[in-house]
Parts: sequence; structure tokens; C-alpha cells
Amino acid sequence: MSIIEIIGIIVGISATVLTGIYFIINKAVNSGVKEHRLNKVEEKLNKLPCDVHHDDISQHKVKYDEINRTVMSTNEMVSEISKWVMKMDNGMIDTLAKKASPLKMTPIGEVLFEKSFSKKAIDENIDFLIEELEKIAPKTAFDVEDQAYSVLFKNIGHDLFNEVKNFIYYSPETIELIDPSDGEKEQIKISLQTLIRLMGIYLRDKYLERHTEIEKSK
Repeated sequence: MSIIEIIGIIVGISATVLTGIYFIINKAVNSGVKEHRLNKVEEKLNKLPCDVHHDDISQHKVKYDEINRTVMSTNEMVSEISKWVMKMDNGMIDTLAKKASPLKMTPIGEVLFEKSFSKKAIDENIDFLIEELEKIAPKTAFDVEDQAYSVLFKNIGHDLFNEVKNFIYYSPETIELIDPSDGEKEQIKISLQTLIRLMGIYLRDKYLERHTEIEKSK
């Protein structure tokens, strides 16, 4: 083997080794750069929100909380006023509901309750309504009845009232119903407050069926 051939072999081997070393170094450098970039991104994410915007975000959160409290307070007030108006409607007592400790629907009240889709509205949304009452956690049967009305008034905008509202909208102010107890015809004035009174009685009973501990505590 000539000297030139030997030199060629050595050069080839050296080139291969150097290429391998370059590849390893290049990969290490790139890996280091990527890790450095990732660390920078992580640092930036950890700093969010930045100091410049942190105070603005905090101020907006405070304003949002204040607005939310105001809305909730207004909703509570409207609910209480609605309950007061409903309880002042003495024309409904004895005709649709009777005071029998507790308040109960009369036979004709039950007819209206069914006809107005009020029973359907409660039955199809009973879990939601029970959960809303459970958030309040009424302690007595009296509280259950009172808060049942509150829950219903607060959710007047809920889809569960759609069919009930349509019934009121498309019905005359006064409708004629037959009282099952005596077969006599009765003229009944229709209003949302009237139907919520019936719905509240029914919701109260459904809640007490699930929370028998309240009845036992009386």
C-alpha cells in the first residue's frame, strides 16, 4: 500500500470522525437553544398577568363582583315584591288553593295546574329546581314553601316557563273551568303569579318528599 493510499484512508477516517463530532455538538447546541427558549416561554407564562395589567384586571374583577352583587340584590328584591303581590291576591285563596295547614290546591286549582302546563314545567325540571332549593337549604316546611316561590320567581326567564307563558299569553284574562268537586263552572282569572302560587305548592311537596328530615323535625 502506497503512502498516498495510507494518507487517503487516514483523511477519510478523520472526516468521518469529525462529521460525527460535529453532528453531536450541533445537536447538543440546538437542544440547548430549544431548552433555553422553552425556559423563557415558561418564565413569561409564569409571570402572567404582567405587573402592568395586574392592577387593571384586579379593578375589573372588583367592578364585576360589585355588579354581580347588585344584580343578585335586585333579583332578590323583585322576587320578594312578586311574592308579596301574589300573597295579596285573596281572590285566588279558596278558589284555587285553600289554607289547610299547609296550603293545598283545590280540585279546580289542580285542573288549572295541569291545563296551564305548570305541572309539566315542574316535573320536567324537578332536579334543577330541587338543586336550587338545596342551595338555600331551608330548615322548616314553612321555609321550603316560601323559598319555593323565590326559586320560581328568580327563574322566570328560564326555558321551563316557556309553555306556561305561552298559555297565559294566548288565553283570555279569564277562563272558564269546571270544578271536579261539584261539576260547577268557575270563572278563573289567569296570571303568572296565580300559576306560580300553584307551582310553589307542588314544588314544596316534591322537595319535602326528598327531604323527609324536615317533616320529622316539626
